[in-house]
Amino acid sequence: MIVQLSRIQSISLWVWLVLGTGILTLPFAVGQFVARDGWIVALLFGVASLFVAGIVALFVRSFPGQSLVEGCFAALGPVVGRVAGLWVLVWIFLKECMILREMSEFVHTTVFSTTPMFVIAAVFMVPVAYSTYLGLEVVGRMAEIITPIGIGVSTLLYFLALQYADPAALLPVLADGWNPVLRGVVTPWTYAWEFVVILQIQEAAQQQRLVKDVLTAILILTLAGVVAELTITLTLGPSATYSAYPILEVVRTIRLGGFLERLDSLYVMGVITTIYLKMSLFHYSLTTGIRQWFRLSHYRPTVFSAAAAVLSGSLFFVHNNAMLQDYIMNTAWGYFAFTGAIIPILAVVVHRLRRRNRLT
Repeated sequence: MIVQLSRIQSISLWVWLVLGTGILTLPFAVGQFVARDGWIVALLFGVASLFVAGIVALFVRSFPGQSLVEGCFAALGPVVGRVAGLWVLVWIFLKECMILREMSEFVHTTVFSTTPMFVIAAVFMVPVAYSTYLGLEVVGRMAEIITPIGIGVSTLLYFLALQYADPAALLPVLADGWNPVLRGVVTPWTYAWEFVVILQIQEAAQQQRLVKDVLTAILILTLAGVVAELTITLTLGPSATYSAYPILEVVRTIRLGGFLERLDSLYVMGVITTIYLKMSLFHYSLTTGIRQWFRLSHYRPTVFSAAAAVLSGSLFFVHNNAMLQDYIMNTAWGYFAFTGAIIPILAVVVHRLRRRNRLT
């Protein structure tokens, strides 16, 4: 039986698909290029994401109800299609390793500084694997519950942080020109390519509304990015450039009277929860892709072995946080763009050429 996500569940999952780890890394990445114009970068992210949404719409129209791996098989044949499908699976696997490492680094830095990294990662993978084993519907219901809570708490924290806002930190606008802004949008656009993962699980979403739901998620992400960048700039000013987790520093500035402080614990719990949702979605995509590639009867036998492989990959492929940040800012954009654009477009073009030849 195919799981059918509701529209609220789908939009919630698509939002956390990007924002789950983007809330950690994107403010830092943007801050390496722009000091006061980060909100413009967030707006351009929405524009650039429309290109990714166009590719999603093109693939869904050409391969309705089929996953990205299945579409590669159908269009490119048993040999080239399997190579393309394997490339997609490797991309999902490496991205999942990167997500787990980001979470482990964050928890190790902020909460459990004396706990070994592999222990943090292993403990985190247990609920991810279990929820994946239960099915995508469980993950969707979790997203439906967590999303309104996350929006409410985030709005409250941003509002409380504005008591320290300095409007002068936003001026002058575009003092350094457009070049830093355009360079700063590359990394957020890299995260936008994660929407391609939706193609691997499109059968679980409502086909008629899938593209509209993606566009809705892009709008929500753009608004969230603008609010976050404005809050960071107004509160921290130029010092945000030197912070690995700018939003965490913003939350740490909040003081209410002499008794209510350390609200950063709410932020830490929220980040871990949203990364769990993102990780579960990627792990479900990986295991279902493995099932399709090997033509297995079900994806569940691969869930826990794939989780162990991701755990190992997060520890051995990424040696430290500096290497992770360098990969995100300098390497991932080309790899993600190639996987997210070339492979789906190639499958669509070949599929349509073959269909035209059959008709003629």
